[in-house]
Amino acid sequence: MITRKRLSLSLKIIRALLWIFASVVLLRCAIEPGYEKIGACIAAFLLPFVPDLVETIFKIKIPFRIEILYYLFIAIAHCLGICLDLYRYVPYYDKVIHCLSGVATALIGHYIVEYFSVQRSPRLFRALFIIFFSMAIATAWEFFEFAMDKILGFSMQQLVSQGLDDTMYDLISATIGCIFGGWLMSRKGVSQYLIEK
Repeated sequence: MITRKRLSLSLKIIRALLWIFASVVLLRCAIEPGYEKIGACIAAFLLPFVPDLVETIFKIKIPFRIEILYYLFIAIAHCLGICLDLYRYVPYYDKVIHCLSGVATALIGHYIVEYFSVQRSPRLFRALFIIFFSMAIATAWEFFEFAMDKILGFSMQQLVSQGLDDTMYDLISATIGCIFGGWLMSRKGVSQYLIEK
């Protein structure tokens, strides 16, 4: 059986790997003046602290498996997608990530339902809460992308002329992920495994 100490060590190693990756990209930013990934590097340093921040503010312990999935999502969406430009070079990478984000936020929504002990509420209500919670996160992310493009001059929505199309396809992809995630979380064995301490 894996001890809590080993789990904690595993999380520290994963965080360290994310920080090493961010450091390498930051070094590339210093060597290549035209390589505009400084914002992505800063985010890569800060994002691993989010679980600790949530635990401190809300006084809850995030399950190990959820934290691992969070770091994995940072790696594939942020480090690979943004820092290594897979969004630009791999067809539909962006849409796949948005779909996965829907599944991931559905897991968070399910954990919120479990945490606040509303299991006695109708199953339909719980499923709708999880789906709409996930969709709200997806919408908030699109607001963030739009704000970064307009205020700081980024190109998170890729081509300005296709900004609306990009946003709508992102939301559709995320919604598919939200619905699938909501269904997945309704499977008791799956959900209990993921939120197990």
